[in-house]
Amino acid sequence: MKKGLRDISNIDHNHFMRIAIKEAEMAGQCGDRPIAAVIVHNNHIIAKGSSKRRTGRSDVHHAENTAIMSCAPYLQEYGRECLIYSTVEPCIMCISTIAFSDIRNVIFAIEDKHMNTYAQIKAVPYLKERIFNYISGICVEETLQVFKRYTIESELNLVLNGC
Repeated sequence: MKKGLRDISNIDHNHFMRIAIKEAEMAGQCGDRPIAAVIVHNNHIIAKGSSKRRTGRSDVHHAENTAIMSCAPYLQEYGRECLIYSTVEPCIMCISTIAFSDIRNVIFAIEDKHMNTYAQIKAVPYLKERIFNYISGICVEETLQVFKRYTIESELNLVLNGC
């Protein structure tokens, strides 16, 4: 059995997601995609990240990756006890990075129907055995408001409808 935090029922997911939503709002104000992530250990935020695809001039500067890279040494020791909150479901690149960082718990607001990441997790044994909790639907309405404010309609349809 893989080690790591499994029971996350006593954690206030709404609280941490609202912090991620504030980060997403700031990313949108800077011209980046309004997507953000927060990494939590023992109910304390250890890292925040947001999409930096435009301002960082890189297509791999996704919110989850920027948060993970900002605390990578910490995750080497405590990753298995951490949770990551993201305003949008992680893409396949980010879920792989999350798993390689030993983060076992993923909580997000909006499902990304285009990426269909959960199907990828179930199909890849490495991911399936490392992601203990994969929870969607936290603070959806607040996240959608921010996402709609800063996202062009074609991208919004892609994420929300998968087309």
